[in-house]
Amino acid sequence: MHEVALVSAIVETVEKQAADQKAQRVKWIKIRFNALTSHSADHVRFSFDIVKAEHPLIKDATLKLNEVEPLLLCKCGRQFHGHHLPDVCPHCGSLEVTSVNPTDMVLEGFKVER
Repeated sequence: MHEVALVSAIVETVEKQAADQKAQRVKWIKIRFNALTSHSADHVRFSFDIVKAEHPLIKDATLKLNEVEPLLLCKCGRQFHGHHLPDVCPHCGSLEVTSVNPTDMVLEGFKVER
């Protein structure tokens, strides 16, 4: 599962920033992701639970997820919500569609206790 590597990178970033702030612990971490990346909320949560156990400042943190609904753009110029690539444009039937919103897993924020 590549989610573990992505979540691990986010957790390491949070841990470094929390340590720089002289935090006692991290209370929560908020991650935004897009279902087009093949990440499911369950996989991200599972990965977070595995990774946080290895980081003392984060081991008791909760995870807040912001799942962005995928928005696709067809070559015909129409936008529509989809859940995978390739997807069929409901307006013209084309498979030539691209993602409009970012597909990266992104750290949106975190809260520390000092």
